Amino acid sequence: MFKKFVQITALFNFPIALGIMIPELISPQVDSFIVTLVLALFLICIGVALLWAVSDLPRRAPIIVWNGLVRLFGFVVVTYAASLGMAPTLFIPIAVMDLITAAIYVLGSAKGTGIPVSSLILGKSNS
Repeated sequence: MFKKFVQITALFNFPIALGIMIPELISPQVDSFIVTLVLALFLICIGVALLWAVSDLPRRAPIIVWNGLVRLFGFVVVTYAASLGMAPTLFIPIAVMDLITAAIYVLGSAKGTGIPVSSLILGKSNS
């Protein structure tokens, strides 16, 4: 179940990346072109890395854990921005979903490998 969850969430990165990228390629904006394309390519690379990691969970679980930590950090940033009135309303439920996904990634990796979270954060795995 955990592996399927990671695969499904990883696959969601691809349409999101295309949805970000295509409008920018159709109508490039000077102030957002580079940032938008780099963000979209980052999402594609993360999707690929998650799919690769879940194919050998005992050895690659730290990749999933670190993606969970990135999602957790994203939640914190959106929460802070929302407290300042700077986050679009749409970002708030997305951030909550990222928080839930982060918890599943971190705790599921630890449970699936039997390796403590602290060790996974340090890149340790079952080789």
